[in-house]
Amino acid sequence: MDRVDVLADAILIARRSRLIARWSVAAGMGLSVVAMLAAAAGLLPPVAGALVQEGIDLGAIAIAMTALIPGRSHTVTLRADDVATARRLFAEHREMLPLVERVRAVADGLDVPPYDLGPLRILLDDLRDRLLAHERAEEAELLPIMARALGGSEVTSGLSRTHAEIEFQVGRLSRLTTGANEPDVIDVRRLLYGLYAILRLHNAQEEEGAFSLVPGGES
Repeated sequence: MDRVDVLADAILIARRSRLIARWSVAAGMGLSVVAMLAAAAGLLPPVAGALVQEGIDLGAIAIAMTALIPGRSHTVTLRADDVATARRLFAEHREMLPLVERVRAVADGLDVPPYDLGPLRILLDDLRDRLLAHERAEEAELLPIMARALGGSEVTSGLSRTHAEIEFQVGRLSRLTTGANEPDVIDVRRLLYGLYAILRLHNAQEEEGAFSLVPGGES
């Protein structure tokens, strides 16, 4: 299931399993060291030492097997103010969708000369003024909500990276088109299609992830 609302349980399972593995390794190695020291001091005959080691191994395995016992599950709950913030950002997210489609439309319009760069310059203004402002708001407000709800900032790292990549690509496109010389249209189209692909992927990540935590946000 490609949704982040089950990711919290996976994180809890992973953390619990790692803790159990550490206990198993520490117990097994610690007891083995004690047994070896006892054997070196002549307190533990070889046959008895072998039996003790087998018991230590079985004990370490038994500790590790406790990972199969069901642990607690994570119930994702959001505070009322977090729900309000996420819903506001989701509404803005939906408003950005036509702008995302314009990225591809402008790229499609640069297929044959003479090239009209007017729509491109208007698009760039909207990307800088509207889209990047929205992405920065999500980075500052939405990702902390996800981290609190899911129990760790590691679950937001993917979205944070795509936020950074979107800003980087818009910056590249802006620099390419605001120079003294006419931009290379082939490079412009390549950047536009690349930006469009990143935006579509990012939107899918948010809708299946962050906004799926909000009642009504995934619809």
